[in-house]
Amino acid sequence: MKRIDLKPRSLEDYRPLVGDRLVEELYAQSAQLQGVRVAHINATAAGGGVAEILLSIVPLYQALGIDASWWVMDGSEPFFQITKQMHNALQGAERDFSPEQWALYQSHNEAAAASIADDYDVIVVHDPQPAAIMRYARLRARRWIWRCHIDTSRPHGPTWSAFRETVAGYDAAIFSVADFVAPGLDVSQVAIIPPAIDPLTPKNLPMDVDEARAFVASHGVDVERPFISQISRFDPWKDPLGVIACFKLLKQRHPDLQLVLLGNFADDDPEGQVIFEQVRAAADGVPDISIITGLSDMVNPFQMLSRVVLQKSIREGFGLTVTEALWKGTPVVAGNVGGLRLQISEGVGGFLVDSVDECAARVDYLLSHDEERQALGASGREHVRTHFLMPRLLRDELKLIGEVLGLPVERPVSALPGDTSALAAG
Repeated sequence: MKRIDLKPRSLEDYRPLVGDRLVEELYAQSAQLQGVRVAHINATAAGGGVAEILLSIVPLYQALGIDASWWVMDGSEPFFQITKQMHNALQGAERDFSPEQWALYQSHNEAAAASIADDYDVIVVHDPQPAAIMRYARLRARRWIWRCHIDTSRPHGPTWSAFRETVAGYDAAIFSVADFVAPGLDVSQVAIIPPAIDPLTPKNLPMDVDEARAFVASHGVDVERPFISQISRFDPWKDPLGVIACFKLLKQRHPDLQLVLLGNFADDDPEGQVIFEQVRAAADGVPDISIITGLSDMVNPFQMLSRVVLQKSIREGFGLTVTEALWKGTPVVAGNVGGLRLQISEGVGGFLVDSVDECAARVDYLLSHDEERQALGASGREHVRTHFLMPRLLRDELKLIGEVLGLPVERPVSALPGDTSALAAG
């Protein structure tokens, strides 16, 4: 495994955005955790929301006196092909795995476990790819936490039955939404902790409008005409083909409208190129569609200037690009699934939809009602400020770490939408 080098961060920089109360609560929490050793392990250093979160949150652990580190496991192309299909199966796709594929999955995790050279108080393992490491390195940490970032509410039965044995015995598991807790999970404690964005990364900082317009124009989009966008990995669960179908309907009423599909490729997702080619084929011959790649750190101008941002997912663990768009005051029309329901509700942030036709109707409404469009965007920004910025995520994670170690912890000062308290595993 490779340790990721991180730049220092200060919690004080967040105080103007989240307020004194949360910052002071974090200082109080961390007093119980001085010198505690915490390792986060995932499967990629770039290209996905998990990597973005770890890039910001691990330095904040360190700033509070916690000995935290971030490690990325090694993996071959066959391994990542298997784990991508495992990801799909755990989200409900019908995928079967041979004994040889399971053996390859376990052998990569065993090799990763063997490379853990130090002992920790807590190891947090993110998503399915490295989930089996705990089986081979149990004594390397006093407590183990599995953090599931995907929607496992309706997993493929045979795959879940096999995978459930992999995560059995973790001291705690974290899910973004209570509904995602899969049946029969054998862990001591379950916590519901939605993700968050870092408002101080370049992609989320305020940007000069003229500079943003120039950047968008340099990528072939006519900034004198309205455009909508979907910003996500090229993944079937994001339904990019449904977005193109929605756009075709919208063009009938808004002939000047443009669509931007801005995507990237995660290191651990070999399926991305296949979906990208499907998107290109579906967009062929449809005017005013721009497909842009390689700009994962420069989504800000597109989120700022889009009249509406889409996230037409059919499964969604959370959707950090939705959080980012709302933080910029841009309303979002999103699939009525998973973690998107935490971010958007009636009168807050945008609309949730269940079909291509409904998606087109909601976008059409927002394009035709500018005052309401702006009001929804403003409400979305305040919702993010209250619930989905990085210090809140840090608070919830530190609370759980204190609990699994049996240390006194401060209770949260504010609740998230829905049930976010720690739940006893059934």
